[in-house]
Amino acid sequence: MLANDFITEQVAAGWLLISSALIFLVGGVLFTGRAIWKWPVGQTHRYLVWERGFVISALLVAVLGLNLLEGILGVAGDRILAPSGLVLLLIGASVAVSGETFFISQREWIYAPFVAFVVLAFLSQAIYGAALLRTGLLPAWIGWTTILWNLGWLVILPIVSPKDMYYPALHYVAPLLIGIGLLFIR
Repeated sequence: MLANDFITEQVAAGWLLISSALIFLVGGVLFTGRAIWKWPVGQTHRYLVWERGFVISALLVAVLGLNLLEGILGVAGDRILAPSGLVLLLIGASVAVSGETFFISQREWIYAPFVAFVVLAFLSQAIYGAALLRTGLLPAWIGWTTILWNLGWLVILPIVSPKDMYYPALHYVAPLLIGIGLLFIR
């Protein structure tokens, strides 16, 4: 791989990861308007479709960014951790998208798919953090922060919120940090 291709992929992965957090931010604001602030417009089906659509879109953009990162980490020498993290993320994302679309159509949450997603997503991102440490692609503090953030929440959420562990915003902190690192730290 040429050096320019590597840099281009690094920039693309960085922007996708940052974009996923920004897209989720829109979905999170829409969720807050509907579920917490009880906006009248938020009670319509069309609003719900937009809200959950942003949540799903953010997840898919994160998957694309982490897929590019997996390739970059492979070139940097990791052929085990990042591919494993990607597989876990793909399984988790497909489960989450299924759960989200069911909620859009039925307006009822099925809890089990979201628990599976939370566990798989946190494990996946922790594995990506380990791959970052292994390759030295980014500063070690980004890898350690990614690992500790994800494993910490994987332990904390079942204790403090066992009946609702699905806080999707938590899954965009590490991608945002990694994305910024890919753009600004070389």
